[in-house]
Amino acid sequence: MKLKWCRAITVTLLIIYFNSVLTNIVSLRQRWFVETINNGTAMTPLYDSLFADWLHGYDIPLQDKITLRDMIDVFTYLWVLSTILIWFVFSRNPVLIAKAISAQMLLVPTFSISQLFTIVPDATPNCLQVYNIPHHTDYWWPFYNYPIRGCGNMLWSSDVTQLVIFTTLASQMVSDRKKVLKCLIWFIGEIWTVATIALILTARYQYSVDVLSTVVVVKLAMTHPWIDHFAKRCFIKKPGYYARSPMQELPDSDIHSRMA
Repeated sequence: MKLKWCRAITVTLLIIYFNSVLTNIVSLRQRWFVETINNGTAMTPLYDSLFADWLHGYDIPLQDKITLRDMIDVFTYLWVLSTILIWFVFSRNPVLIAKAISAQMLLVPTFSISQLFTIVPDATPNCLQVYNIPHHTDYWWPFYNYPIRGCGNMLWSSDVTQLVIFTTLASQMVSDRKKVLKCLIWFIGEIWTVATIALILTARYQYSVDVLSTVVVVKLAMTHPWIDHFAKRCFIKKPGYYARSPMQELPDSDIHSRMA
Protein backbone atom coordinates (compact mmCIF):
# COMPACT_ATOMS: atom_id res chain seq x y z
CA MET A 1 0.00 0.00 0.00
CA LYS A 2 1.15 3.52 -0.81
CA LEU A 3 -0.06 6.95 0.24
CA LYS A 4 -1.58 9.23 -2.39
CA TRP A 5 0.80 12.06 -1.59
CA CYS A 6 -0.64 14.68 -3.95
CA ARG A 7 -4.14 14.18 -2.65
CA ALA A 8 -2.99 14.06 0.98
CA ILE A 9 -0.97 17.30 0.74
CA THR A 10 -3.74 19.11 -1.15
CA VAL A 11 -6.40 18.11 1.37
CA THR A 12 -4.13 19.09 4.28
CA LEU A 13 -3.57 22.58 2.84
CA LEU A 14 -7.30 22.99 2.19
CA ILE A 15 -8.10 22.00 5.78
CA ILE A 16 -5.62 24.55 7.15
CA TYR A 17 -7.05 27.32 4.96
CA PHE A 18 -10.66 26.37 5.70
CA ASN A 19 -9.98 26.36 9.42
CA SER A 20 -8.24 29.76 9.23
CA VAL A 21 -11.15 31.34 7.36
CA LEU A 22 -13.78 29.98 9.74
CA THR A 23 -11.75 31.05 12.78
CA ASN A 24 -11.57 34.58 11.38
CA ILE A 25 -15.30 34.56 10.62
CA VAL A 26 -16.02 33.62 14.24
CA SER A 27 -13.91 36.58 15.38
CA LEU A 28 -15.60 38.87 12.86
CA ARG A 29 -19.03 37.77 14.05
CA GLN A 30 -17.94 38.39 17.64
CA ARG A 31 -16.87 41.93 16.71
CA TRP A 32 -20.18 42.48 14.91
CA PHE A 33 -22.17 41.32 17.94
CA VAL A 34 -20.28 43.59 20.35
CA GLU A 35 -20.52 46.69 18.16
CA THR A 36 -24.18 46.30 17.16
CA ILE A 37 -26.27 44.09 19.42
CA ASN A 38 -24.22 44.75 22.58
CA ASN A 39 -23.86 48.52 21.95
CA GLY A 40 -20.07 48.49 21.94
CA THR A 41 -19.77 46.80 25.33
CA ALA A 42 -17.25 43.95 25.54
CA MET A 43 -18.76 40.70 26.74
CA THR A 44 -17.72 39.38 30.15
CA PRO A 45 -16.33 35.81 30.08
CA LEU A 46 -18.54 33.12 31.53
CA TYR A 47 -17.87 31.92 35.04
CA ASP A 48 -15.76 28.78 34.86
CA SER A 49 -15.94 27.00 38.21
CA LEU A 50 -12.80 24.95 37.68
CA PHE A 51 -10.81 27.95 36.55
CA ALA A 52 -12.09 30.49 39.06
CA ASP A 53 -12.62 28.37 42.18
CA TRP A 54 -9.63 26.04 41.95
CA LEU A 55 -6.98 27.66 39.77
CA HIS A 56 -7.63 31.30 40.76
CA GLY A 57 -6.73 32.40 37.27
CA TYR A 58 -8.17 35.89 37.60
CA ASP A 59 -5.01 36.90 39.46
CA ILE A 60 -2.67 35.91 36.60
CA PRO A 61 -1.29 38.97 34.69
CA LEU A 62 -2.06 39.16 30.97
CA GLN A 63 1.59 38.91 29.90
CA ASP A 64 1.95 35.68 31.88
CA LYS A 65 -1.19 34.29 30.24
CA ILE A 66 0.17 35.04 26.77
CA THR A 67 3.47 33.36 27.68
CA LEU A 68 1.60 30.29 28.84
CA ARG A 69 -0.36 30.25 25.57
CA ASP A 70 2.90 30.25 23.64
CA MET A 71 3.96 27.25 25.70
CA ILE A 72 0.71 25.50 24.70
CA ASP A 73 1.65 25.87 21.03
CA VAL A 74 5.19 24.65 21.76
CA PHE A 75 3.88 21.54 23.53
CA THR A 76 1.39 20.80 20.75
CA TYR A 77 3.68 21.34 17.75
CA LEU A 78 6.58 19.53 19.40
CA TRP A 79 4.50 16.38 19.91
CA VAL A 80 2.94 16.51 16.44
CA LEU A 81 6.23 17.09 14.62
CA SER A 82 8.02 14.45 16.70
CA THR A 83 5.33 11.90 15.85
CA ILE A 84 5.55 12.69 12.15
CA LEU A 85 9.36 12.46 12.22
CA ILE A 86 9.29 9.11 14.03
CA TRP A 87 6.69 7.84 11.56
CA PHE A 88 8.89 8.87 8.62
CA VAL A 89 12.02 7.24 10.06
CA PHE A 90 10.70 4.04 11.63
CA SER A 91 7.23 3.28 10.29
CA ARG A 92 6.05 4.88 7.05
CA ASN A 93 2.78 3.01 7.36
CA PRO A 94 0.59 5.05 4.98
CA VAL A 95 -2.63 4.13 6.78
CA LEU A 96 -1.57 6.08 9.90
CA ILE A 97 -1.07 9.39 8.09
CA ALA A 98 -4.23 8.74 6.08
CA LYS A 99 -6.16 8.30 9.34
CA ALA A 100 -4.75 11.57 10.68
CA ILE A 101 -5.88 13.46 7.58
CA SER A 102 -9.30 11.77 7.64
CA ALA A 103 -9.78 12.74 11.28
CA GLN A 104 -8.87 16.33 10.45
CA MET A 105 -11.39 16.32 7.60
CA LEU A 106 -14.11 15.27 10.01
CA LEU A 107 -13.22 17.19 13.16
CA VAL A 108 -11.85 20.53 11.98
CA PRO A 109 -14.89 21.58 9.88
CA THR A 110 -17.28 20.21 12.51
CA PHE A 111 -15.59 22.10 15.33
CA SER A 112 -15.26 25.30 13.29
CA ILE A 113 -18.84 25.36 12.02
CA SER A 114 -20.25 24.56 15.47
CA GLN A 115 -18.74 27.83 16.76
CA LEU A 116 -21.06 29.75 14.44
CA PHE A 117 -24.23 28.36 15.99
CA THR A 118 -24.33 30.70 18.98
CA ILE A 119 -22.61 33.71 20.55
CA VAL A 120 -20.52 32.78 23.60
CA PRO A 121 -18.09 35.21 25.29
CA ASP A 122 -14.44 34.37 24.84
CA ALA A 123 -12.59 33.06 27.85
CA THR A 124 -10.10 35.94 27.49
CA PRO A 125 -11.34 39.29 28.85
CA ASN A 126 -11.38 42.00 26.13
CA CYS A 127 -10.22 39.46 23.56
CA LEU A 128 -11.15 41.69 20.60
CA GLN A 129 -8.85 44.44 21.83
CA VAL A 130 -6.05 42.13 23.00
CA TYR A 131 -5.76 40.44 19.61
CA ASN A 132 -6.67 43.48 17.48
CA ILE A 133 -9.61 41.92 15.63
CA PRO A 134 -10.41 44.19 12.65
CA HIS A 135 -13.61 46.21 12.35
CA HIS A 136 -16.72 44.24 11.46
CA THR A 137 -17.38 46.25 8.25
CA ASP A 138 -14.28 44.74 6.62
CA TYR A 139 -15.72 41.47 5.39
CA TRP A 140 -12.76 40.28 3.33
CA TRP A 141 -9.94 40.04 5.85
CA PRO A 142 -10.98 36.53 7.04
CA PHE A 143 -9.94 35.15 3.65
CA TYR A 144 -6.37 36.45 3.57
CA ASN A 145 -5.36 36.88 7.22
CA TYR A 146 -3.92 33.96 9.23
CA PRO A 147 -5.34 34.11 12.77
CA ILE A 148 -2.92 34.14 15.69
CA ARG A 149 -5.93 33.30 17.81
CA GLY A 150 -9.66 33.59 17.28
CA CYS A 151 -12.01 35.51 19.56
CA GLY A 152 -15.23 33.82 20.50
CA ASN A 153 -15.66 30.70 22.55
CA MET A 154 -13.75 27.94 20.79
CA LEU A 155 -16.22 25.27 22.00
CA TRP A 156 -13.48 22.78 21.23
CA SER A 157 -9.75 22.81 21.88
CA SER A 158 -7.73 22.55 18.67
CA ASP A 159 -4.51 21.87 20.59
CA VAL A 160 -6.03 18.98 22.53
CA THR A 161 -7.52 17.66 19.29
CA GLN A 162 -4.10 17.41 17.66
CA LEU A 163 -2.55 15.83 20.75
CA VAL A 164 -5.22 13.14 20.98
CA ILE A 165 -4.99 12.35 17.26
CA PHE A 166 -1.21 12.05 17.17
CA THR A 167 -0.99 10.22 20.49
CA THR A 168 -3.30 7.60 18.99
CA LEU A 169 -1.14 7.36 15.88
CA ALA A 170 2.08 7.18 17.91
CA SER A 171 0.81 4.20 19.87
CA GLN A 172 -0.45 2.51 16.68
CA MET A 173 3.03 2.67 15.15
CA VAL A 174 4.20 0.07 17.65
CA SER A 175 3.38 -3.55 16.92
CA ASP A 176 0.85 -5.27 19.16
CA ARG A 177 3.54 -7.83 19.98
CA LYS A 178 5.55 -5.12 21.78
CA LYS A 179 2.96 -4.45 24.44
CA VAL A 180 5.32 -2.80 26.93
CA LEU A 181 6.63 -0.29 24.39
CA LYS A 182 3.10 0.35 23.09
CA CYS A 183 1.82 1.09 26.61
CA LEU A 184 4.83 3.31 27.30
CA ILE A 185 4.25 5.44 24.19
CA TRP A 186 0.57 5.74 25.04
CA PHE A 187 1.37 6.72 28.64
CA ILE A 188 3.86 9.40 27.56
CA GLY A 189 1.32 10.82 25.13
CA GLU A 190 -1.40 10.96 27.76
CA ILE A 191 0.90 12.65 30.28
CA TRP A 192 1.93 15.15 27.60
CA THR A 193 -1.74 15.88 26.86
CA VAL A 194 -2.57 16.34 30.54
CA ALA A 195 0.35 18.75 30.94
CA THR A 196 -0.91 20.77 27.96
CA ILE A 197 -4.42 20.82 29.41
CA ALA A 198 -2.99 22.19 32.66
CA LEU A 199 -1.37 25.02 30.69
CA ILE A 200 -4.64 25.69 28.84
CA LEU A 201 -6.63 26.01 32.05
CA THR A 202 -3.95 28.04 33.84
CA ALA A 203 -3.66 30.49 30.94
CA ARG A 204 -7.44 30.72 30.69
CA TYR A 205 -7.08 29.84 27.04
CA GLN A 206 -10.42 28.05 26.87
CA TYR A 207 -13.24 26.97 29.16
CA SER A 208 -12.75 23.70 30.99
CA VAL A 209 -15.84 22.16 29.41
CA ASP A 210 -14.34 22.80 25.97
CA VAL A 211 -11.22 20.85 26.86
CA LEU A 212 -13.00 17.91 28.47
CA SER A 213 -15.56 17.55 25.67
CA THR A 214 -12.76 17.62 23.10
CA VAL A 215 -10.95 14.72 24.76
CA VAL A 216 -14.09 12.58 24.76
CA VAL A 217 -15.24 13.39 21.21
CA VAL A 218 -11.83 13.01 19.55
CA LYS A 219 -11.03 9.74 21.31
CA LEU A 220 -14.38 8.32 20.19
CA ALA A 221 -13.78 9.51 16.64
CA MET A 222 -10.28 8.02 16.44
CA THR A 223 -11.54 4.59 17.53
CA HIS A 224 -14.46 4.55 15.08
CA PRO A 225 -13.97 2.11 12.18
CA TRP A 226 -15.36 4.67 9.72
CA ILE A 227 -12.15 6.70 10.02
CA ASP A 228 -10.06 3.69 9.01
CA HIS A 229 -12.34 2.77 6.09
CA PHE A 230 -12.49 6.35 4.81
CA ALA A 231 -8.71 6.76 5.07
CA LYS A 232 -8.01 3.62 3.05
CA ARG A 233 -10.59 4.45 0.41
CA CYS A 234 -9.52 8.06 -0.16
CA PHE A 235 -5.78 8.22 0.52
CA ILE A 236 -4.34 4.73 -0.04
CA LYS A 237 -3.32 3.32 -3.39
CA LYS A 238 -4.51 -0.21 -3.80
CA PRO A 239 -1.86 -2.67 -5.03
CA GLY A 240 -2.16 -3.65 -8.65
CA TYR A 241 -4.00 -6.86 -9.43
CA TYR A 242 -2.44 -9.13 -11.94
CA ALA A 243 -4.76 -11.82 -13.31
CA ARG A 244 -3.27 -15.24 -13.76
CA SER A 245 -2.67 -16.16 -17.40
CA PRO A 246 -5.17 -18.76 -18.57
CA MET A 247 -3.61 -22.13 -19.27
CA GLN A 248 -3.78 -23.18 -22.86
CA GLU A 249 -5.89 -26.27 -23.24
CA LEU A 250 -4.24 -29.12 -25.08
CA PRO A 251 -6.08 -31.34 -27.50
CA ASP A 252 -7.05 -34.77 -26.23
CA SER A 253 -4.58 -36.48 -28.57
CA ASP A 254 -1.66 -34.49 -27.19
CA ILE A 255 -2.72 -35.27 -23.64
CA HIS A 256 -2.77 -39.02 -24.30
CA SER A 257 0.55 -38.93 -26.10
CA ARG A 258 2.23 -37.05 -23.20
CA MET A 259 0.78 -39.47 -20.66
CA ALA A 260 2.16 -42.39 -22.67
